[in-house]
Amino acid sequence: MPTGAMPTGAMPTGATPAAPADPLLPPGAPPELAAHLDDLAGCSVLVSRLLLAAPDADLLARLREPGLMDAWPLTDERSRAGAALVARGAGADLDAVRRDHQALFVGPGPLLAPPYESVHRGRERLLFEAPTFEVRAAYRAFDRVAPALNREPDDHLGLELDFVAHLALRVLDAVDAGDEPRADATLVALREFLADHVLTWGADCLALVEDRARTDFFRGVALLGAGLLAFAAGLVEEG
Repeated sequence: MPTGAMPTGAMPTGATPAAPADPLLPPGAPPELAAHLDDLAGCSVLVSRLLLAAPDADLLARLREPGLMDAWPLTDERSRAGAALVARGAGADLDAVRRDHQALFVGPGPLLAPPYESVHRGRERLLFEAPTFEVRAAYRAFDRVAPALNREPDDHLGLELDFVAHLALRVLDAVDAGDEPRADATLVALREFLADHVLTWGADCLALVEDRARTDFFRGVALLGAGLLAFAAGLVEEG
């Protein structure tokens, strides 16, 4: 499960000349692809963590440290606004933030922002429909299993983003190991998972979070997630 560690890389700004393309990345890949994969992984880890579980006092204290969220690698308007709201919202009452998470994603009662792909894309809009099992198969292809298999759906947005981070890091690991076929195959799987799953419904879920959250903290999480999905869509288009 993700730890919520903040990413340390920064998005290229265009002011610095691009580094030479890594020879192990696919032909025609932009030279900044490795840095983008690193940013995708780091940002996905934190957004995943904040969607999967209500933050505790220690995590909120970390997120409100001066300058921490200013270092968020994605610099589009939504990401900047989201980082500011998360930093400010991390200073709110802990119980209020935790209640907001519960109302949005957990219940009891109707969820304000259901975080499961099947609810958004399934034929009956219920849990454990076809998207759940498609996602489960994608995880298993890379030796991953949802932590509460058969008890909680595999297609929680937080779990899907955790898998995105896992695939991005596997690409980078394969590049470091000099394994070009594995790097290429994993990059294809990453782009397919984004295109077939996360990008088909994640924005709708996050729009509900932004609209229905009662705290700045989770409105900020929604904006961070929206910026992350836009960034991920750019990586898919590059393929």
